[in-house]
Amino acid sequence: MSVLKVSVLKISVLKVLVAAVLALAVPAGAVVLAPPASAAVQVYNPCARLSAGQTKFSGFGANRVTFATATSRNTSLLTITGCVRSGNRYVQEWQDWGYGGQYGFAAQNREWEDTYRSPTGSFSFTEALGRSNPGTALSYYTINSRSRWGGEWNRNYNQYFEGTGGEADENLWTFMNQGYYEQAAVINYNRPPDSKTVLGASYAIFFHAGRAPSAGCVSTSLATVRRLLRTSRPGDRIIMGAVDDVFTPYSSNPFGAISAKYARAGGPASWLGSPASREVTGLRGGGAYQVFRGGSIYWSAAGGAHTIGGAIRSKWAAAGAQNGRLGYPASDEGRGLENGGAYQSFQGGRIHWSRATGAHVTWGGILSAWAASGYERGVLGYPTSDETGGLKDGGSYQTFQGGIVHWSPATGARITRGAIRTAWAAVGSEHGVLGYPTSNEYAFSGGAAQNFQGGTVTWTGQSGARIVAGAIGAKFNAARTLGNATTTELGTGLGGRYQAFRNGFITWHRTTGAHISTASSRAAWIAAGGETGPLGFPTADARQAASGTVQDYQHGRIAIAADGTVTLTLDPPPSSTPSAAPTETGG
Repeated sequence: MSVLKVSVLKISVLKVLVAAVLALAVPAGAVVLAPPASAAVQVYNPCARLSAGQTKFSGFGANRVTFATATSRNTSLLTITGCVRSGNRYVQEWQDWGYGGQYGFAAQNREWEDTYRSPTGSFSFTEALGRSNPGTALSYYTINSRSRWGGEWNRNYNQYFEGTGGEADENLWTFMNQGYYEQAAVINYNRPPDSKTVLGASYAIFFHAGRAPSAGCVSTSLATVRRLLRTSRPGDRIIMGAVDDVFTPYSSNPFGAISAKYARAGGPASWLGSPASREVTGLRGGGAYQVFRGGSIYWSAAGGAHTIGGAIRSKWAAAGAQNGRLGYPASDEGRGLENGGAYQSFQGGRIHWSRATGAHVTWGGILSAWAASGYERGVLGYPTSDETGGLKDGGSYQTFQGGIVHWSPATGARITRGAIRTAWAAVGSEHGVLGYPTSNEYAFSGGAAQNFQGGTVTWTGQSGARIVAGAIGAKFNAARTLGNATTTELGTGLGGRYQAFRNGFITWHRTTGAHISTASSRAAWIAAGGETGPLGFPTADARQAASGTVQDYQHGRIAIAADGTVTLTLDPPPSSTPSAAPTETGG
């Protein structure tokens, strides 16, 4: 949203006038005891609530955590409590009252500059400033007449500097002499290391003396500010906001991995939202989880803590959650995939989601094959089903936008797609003569081919997909010189089979086996009558000889000279052995 910068003079006047009006109109004690009817009940034991993990914002394990809470977002009156860590719990050191922004608190992560609302969340104390160092371990600026806090949108924005400054830069010397910055700690909102500085999101957020509503600071008694500074060290934090924005009835381990993950994700302002259950432990392998309005966080010793939500969480739950084959999450959800998709890794596989396909599980060999093809960016695209098992010989398959992956123990996972997959399916897929694929599709003879247990399928744009199987397929694979098949396997009149290829033919008969012929040798054979002619079936492959090409047949051979002259030679018929003359006998 757009914001307007307000001059330091206006802020200063506002602080003084509002303080005077409130001091005259309403005794402080009466306001604490009588909050507005619509507000939540103030929490006076925040240290115990923090120890029980009942805060929406993390203390990040700090040695000291200060709470500054109002009964509603529109209330500036605060209860302020100091907590110190003792082992794995926090105990109260002190409690006081004070004010926040004139109009109360902004929602977490909302730009609030010049709205006169204090920020909501958990912030660190990193620096302090005032008239003289009271003995703090924080970096300390002793204020002088040139001390300024940057409000102009330049390199000094939201930090201490010394100089004349601009209209929006706070004059720290003036405010100190008015009593407000006699002592102050910097609430590290909108600045490193807690966050990257965003111009216009906020500046000059202090925990300071003066006890008056302001443009967004937290103010209380000078004695309390001095006490906080004397005990503070870098890394101590303040949790501030309306009661309902800060506390939850659901408990978790405040020092645990789930609480830390929730804080890093952005707490209640993240997509997770507010807690919706307590932290539950004792899951498989010692794991734990907590449910939030928008999703969940699961933790395991092996995988750590990870968020999960939406369609991916639903799919994971349907697959048995941590008790199923997927196991615990091994990553957060990753977004920004092809066509707006998302994925999440688990101990036993992955779930991918896209608007067009929904959420589907991939694992094992099929996942590896898909990964090798480029995941959703490759030829397969997104999965359109989960893996289906129970196929022949213990196989399984999974469908994708661009094809199918089949897996079997004997062949591993292989991709089939396009015309080759259609041809394979037409002969019964893994139940047919080809069995399972033993390779992925590869470039071959100006087109593509794919190997199967029982043969090969070749494809070109001119010939389409052709199956080469059986004895002809074995011969084809042994030679690999014929190029793609241009016909299906065909029968002959005498029980033989043949198939045409780009660079020749293979002819088979049960008595002679499978043999390769060139186009010219086959043409000469056909001209001589083919298998019904005097030559019979081929008994050897066509071969190169000194005189040209020669091929042997059952009853002869064909020789084709370099000039194309065809010589057909028939073998002589088997010779007969003469019978012995009958022996004459005497009369």
